[in-house]
Amino acid sequence: MNRKSDSFIARIDTQSTQDMLTLQQIKNTVAFLNKGLPQHFKKRVVIRGRKPIIKMKASGGYFHRDSKGPVSYDIFGNIVGGIANASVYDVYIYKCSY
Repeated sequence: MNRKSDSFIARIDTQSTQDMLTLQQIKNTVAFLNKGLPQHFKKRVVIRGRKPIIKMKASGGYFHRDSKGPVSYDIFGNIVGGIANASVYDVYIYKCSY
């Protein structure tokens, strides 16, 4: 798979017990490595939902119109229905920027 992000770690299937254990291990490892580090060296795990289980109508919010029919992603690239509607997760590790 050709990716532009150097922060991409793994693609996790939500139906696989082994994949979900791997996700938990990634989270635990990052939390353990962050202990005792100064704020500007810490990392964070970000999970992005991919491949929606059910396509839904996206609400447009304040500045945008609603979608005309069922869609997978909203205008901002987020999965419609939230992370619970994702059948696959993409896992990224980013530097904390606060």
